[in-house]
Amino acid sequence: MAKILHLFVIDPIETLNFPLDSSLRIARALRKIGHETFICTPSQIEWASREGQAVAYAQNLHSDDKDVSRYTLDPIARLPLTHFRAIHMRKDPPYDLTYITCTWLLDTAEKAGVKVLNSPRALRDYNEKLSIFQFPEAIQDGLISTNPDSFMSFLKKEAKGDAVLKPLTLFGGRGVIRLTLTAQNEAEIYKTLIEETAKGIDHRLMQPFDKRIFDGEVRVFTAGGKAISWCLKKPHADNFLANTRSGATLEPYTPSPKEVHMIEAIAGKLLQAGIYFLGFDVIGGFVSEINLTSPRLLQATDESAEPYNQIAAMLAKDLS
Repeated sequence: MAKILHLFVIDPIETLNFPLDSSLRIARALRKIGHETFICTPSQIEWASREGQAVAYAQNLHSDDKDVSRYTLDPIARLPLTHFRAIHMRKDPPYDLTYITCTWLLDTAEKAGVKVLNSPRALRDYNEKLSIFQFPEAIQDGLISTNPDSFMSFLKKEAKGDAVLKPLTLFGGRGVIRLTLTAQNEAEIYKTLIEETAKGIDHRLMQPFDKRIFDGEVRVFTAGGKAISWCLKKPHADNFLANTRSGATLEPYTPSPKEVHMIEAIAGKLLQAGIYFLGFDVIGGFVSEINLTSPRLLQATDESAEPYNQIAAMLAKDLS
């Protein structure tokens, strides 16, 4: 039986955060069950009209069984995207025209029968910050706007004077700010809103600041509509951002049946749109973000291969 081949579209491998990277760990688990894994960057995918298909300049990846930062790569090979059974689009944001162009090229592979995770169309149709609004029962109030006046009204009323403002195309807490209104700083905050929206041009998301963030933000990783891994991200003492790059620590977390039901209900609906991998951020029982570009599986305890082995087994079944 021919081996199942996977292509991982990632950032340059030498730039990855090896202690926390999920892509290489998924690839390692797939190799352990006999699949082959290749890597390339978005800039290594092209379309030549004379060939009528997209191709990738890809390298076969061989990673150490214990340490994903130790790897070897075969020489670059020019391979049609249809050479692979599955393509994993795992490039980190920013979500810009380069990213979108890559999804257009991956569309051709999906139409030819290659399983692309997550679906290129879904990556265009679902924004990580905006997709939460499709599930109003699972979220707190929020406002997407370019209007500083609308944001100021939301800050005063719905957010009770304390809110976070987020860009729509970044990740890992980049660009997120907290706005706390007082009698003395309203003019200063309004000026900030003007700057953040580029004078009413750029969209932002505003959400009430939830002080329960200091108790921790839950990260849930789902695959195929099922919750695979849970952990609690505790912000650093002098920071409200629960991101590891901002100093957050990871702790074990045991979800309630209600939380499992909520997450898997949403993940199941998004799976129907072609979104196989998801990373949910949950604060105080409410979903604050749904990460779908390159969601990271975070583990609080010593690294276990079990979640990745489970993912590999699921993929093997889905691709058989």
